[in-house]
Amino acid sequence: MPTAITDSAFIISTASPVVKRAPLYGSFISRFVAFLIDTTILVFWYSIILYSMAEHSMQFNTWKQVVYNGGISLLEFEAVLQLFFYSLYFPVLHWLYYTLLEASPKQATVGKFTLGLKVTDLRGKRISFLQANVRYFSRILSALPLLLGFLLIQFTRRRQSLHDYVARTLVMTDQ
Repeated sequence: MPTAITDSAFIISTASPVVKRAPLYGSFISRFVAFLIDTTILVFWYSIILYSMAEHSMQFNTWKQVVYNGGISLLEFEAVLQLFFYSLYFPVLHWLYYTLLEASPKQATVGKFTLGLKVTDLRGKRISFLQANVRYFSRILSALPLLLGFLLIQFTRRRQSLHDYVARTLVMTDQ
């Protein structure tokens, strides 16, 4: 139990010093699990948007076919995919989700925050909206050559992927 001896000129504390541990970099596994959490959240919102955009008769018929027939036809599935890919809602929602949350004071998407991760610049400070955009759009570079840009996380000292190098960011554990 910490005690303090006080004198008119001195205060002596016997409390142990606070030792702050060095920040750790986010591992491949923790970042992948955060990605899965974020993807689940986005798919949920995408589904709500898709369902609200579909005609009422299509909503009912699709639900009836899933429940009673165990699935939907290939033509209906193609119509849903066209609605998904030709709509601007989905890429904009995806972009806003990642850039706004990673540039926010929490410095993390819901998945990263859940796992105690945060996105920082190379000095450990919060990233700007511009830097979050560079990080977001350079993910394409990480994904292009067979996702090899993401595998860099396993082999680099600071656990950076290719898009982290381009955007000059780090994913660190939140202290």
